[in-house]
Amino acid sequence: ISIHAFLDVHWVKNEMGEPIEFKNHPFHVDIYKDFSPKLCVLKAAQIGMTTCELIKLLWATKNGNLDAIYILPTDSDINVMVGSKLNRIIAQNPVFQEWTKDKDTIEQKQIGDRYIHFRGSWTQKAAIMVTSDWNLVDEIDASKQDVIEQYSTRLQHSKYKWEHVFSHPSAPGFGIDRYWQKSDQKHWLIKCGGCTKEQYLDWPDSIDPKRECYQCKFCFKELTNDERRKGRWARKKGMEKAEYSGYWISLLMCPWVTAKEIIGYHKDKTEE
Repeated sequence: ISIHAFLDVHWVKNEMGEPIEFKNHPFHVDIYKDFSPKLCVLKAAQIGMTTCELIKLLWATKNGNLDAIYILPTDSDINVMVGSKLNRIIAQNPVFQEWTKDKDTIEQKQIGDRYIHFRGSWTQKAAIMVTSDWNLVDEIDASKQDVIEQYSTRLQHSKYKWEHVFSHPSAPGFGIDRYWQKSDQKHWLIKCGGCTKEQYLDWPDSIDPKRECYQCKFCFKELTNDERRKGRWARKKGMEKAEYSGYWISLLMCPWVTAKEIIGYHKDKTEE
């Protein structure tokens, strides 16, 4: 059974008790089913990526017979994420409750005879205590980089050696950007309903500050929310054989984020 069929059959819900939906998150459809050994997501905050990777983690551990380590910057981050998000996802879904009934703690979940470990990145001791088939690094830019490298050594004896990394960026050449540069750099292409040209949305060309709307970069027609929803992932030319499967998710792709909000962020927020 595919992961999308699994989501439908079990009517899987997020931590808020809401069914996983793709109307406002169409860019997640391909990411949910992408189990490339090496994957990275360069992303904005609050776009549902942690929920996506947690559900993928539970499903793949069960069906792929993998041991995994989920890494966040600090131990307190782990306590907050597991307590307020993962445990609530498990509580909302009977199928996940059944899978984790044998051992279910903040630091460890047992699924069958396999384990998911949850660790912070600020102590080297935590990085050398367990072996892994699959490392998932959440918010790598806020993590201790040399300890993340230590976690990579936990994959040495695995036949899988999966590594998924996702974060909002902080600086060129650091953290998630290092992985992005080694990826196929997939962009979300949408089609203008006026001139029909495909394009990806970026700042400042895709926003008209006077009209406070999203616009086509070619004919300058105002783009509707539906036009922003209907897109497809396309690799950057020349990057087809890249080491990582990479996705770039910006706020401009999110139908619930208005152009006026983006303009406000540009005026009021720091460059980061």
